[in-house]
Amino acid sequence: MGMTLDYIELTPRQLADVMVDGEKAEELYDEITEDETILTGFVEKAWDGLQYLLDRAGVGVDLRMDGDPIDHDGEEFTGFPPELVKSIAESLNAVPFERLAAHYDPADMMARDVYPRIWDSHAEDELEYLRVNYATLRTFFDTIARNGNAALACFSF
Repeated sequence: MGMTLDYIELTPRQLADVMVDGEKAEELYDEITEDETILTGFVEKAWDGLQYLLDRAGVGVDLRMDGDPIDHDGEEFTGFPPELVKSIAESLNAVPFERLAAHYDPADMMARDVYPRIWDSHAEDELEYLRVNYATLRTFFDTIARNGNAALACFSF
């Protein structure tokens, strides 16, 4: 499966509950992701490539580290309160993918071990992979920011 990153929408109350109980975080995450009709921010294995582009473009968003870590064995969970969700949504909405794509450098990404180390195999396909996942990320954060809600990230490895 590899290392994947997924975000789900939570109410502020749900976030408060999972911040103090990692077991609840896992249970709620599993429950929500089983419903395929619910919007998620699943960016697959593209998270590190997207982070590379965000960093190079000077966008102050850290996809894994911006939130508050939740103590739990196994998977890594991070809570994003509504104010942070709103800030991330504003940052992502201000940056069209074309601005990120200008920083796409497959050779440098390979040299820096940017996960999943596929960037030089089919460079144009991989850029499209990043474009699709960036759109997923933007839509997710924009939608839940407008809902006034929080997010829970699950980093699986």
